[in-house]
Amino acid sequence: MNFKHLHYFWVTAKAGGIMRASEQLHVTPQTLSGQIKLLEDWLGKKLFHKAGRQLELTEHGRLALGYADQIFNLGSELESTLRSTSLSKRQLVFKVGISDAVSKSAGL
Repeated sequence: MNFKHLHYFWVTAKAGGIMRASEQLHVTPQTLSGQIKLLEDWLGKKLFHKAGRQLELTEHGRLALGYADQIFNLGSELESTLRSTSLSKRQLVFKVGISDAVSKSAGL
């Protein structure tokens, strides 16, 4: 999957249309439409349908938007974490436990 195409779809869905999204992304509406079309072709599903002069998400588009939200929110979290924390300062905890169902003397 091309994540740039997914990002263009995500911004368009959030912006509510091609024109606003193309302004935010600093690309032409034709470029944006073409990139979204490539994503739809790759997925084999339409993500938007026209309602008059507006674009509305299809059922598949709403599903894809939910995943895109998670993907790009995690990306932002990753960036924020890596920029604000060095690994040497971060304490990683590794816990090991033994279930009470396992004999504590097994293997002795």
